[in-house]
Amino acid sequence: MKIFNPDSPFMVVLSRIADLILINLFTLILCIPVFTAGAAITAGYYTLLKIRRDEDSGTTKLYFKSFKENFKQATVIWLIFLAIMGIPAYILAVVNSNYAEVVPTAAKVLLGGAILLVAFFFSMVFPVLSRFGNTIPGTIKTGIIVSVSNPPRSFLIIVMTVAPFYLCYNFLQLLPIILMFGYSLPAFLSVCLYNKQFLKMEEKANEAAGIPKPGSEDEHIFSDEQTFGDEHTK
Repeated sequence: MKIFNPDSPFMVVLSRIADLILINLFTLILCIPVFTAGAAITAGYYTLLKIRRDEDSGTTKLYFKSFKENFKQATVIWLIFLAIMGIPAYILAVVNSNYAEVVPTAAKVLLGGAILLVAFFFSMVFPVLSRFGNTIPGTIKTGIIVSVSNPPRSFLIIVMTVAPFYLCYNFLQLLPIILMFGYSLPAFLSVCLYNKQFLKMEEKANEAAGIPKPGSEDEHIFSDEQTFGDEHTK
């Protein structure tokens, strides 16, 4: 039957669903040690972007290629993120547990705002790392600039990222679905949101480097000295 032809719409959709499940499984397992979570998230974004652009050549191969190549930078950036995020998050947890009636609501809102602000600034750092080669400070700087360049998109990415945790906590019966798509589906939707901007960034970087169009094999577009936009050297 034509419906089971590998190129049929049905089989293509089925294949993409299988890819999402596989990426979700890889990411969940590699996030268990915690310190590897940054590299796992980065690898997920990398693979999903390749899938979005129909440039994938094996989900497992692409995922672990990115995981290995970006492990050091992703781990350092992840630990920086945890350190910055952990301070207001820990204080808020202590306040809610022991001083909920004493501490003013305004102070709690302020702490919550600090957590949201950190999440906002870092919302595009790992997607940037998955696609562009740079130093750690350069990657963080570029990620923050990309986040600030489109605040509604950045907040939407945060909402989609947090939604599975909220749903799992409040609706435990959804756990099987979250275990299959809790990371990969929101991340894929995020990829769809920032893909066009990344293409423009790649074009600018390639023009500056004298390359007529993005290369399919050279996954990291920026050199170690390049940064976002028109600033190519530090």
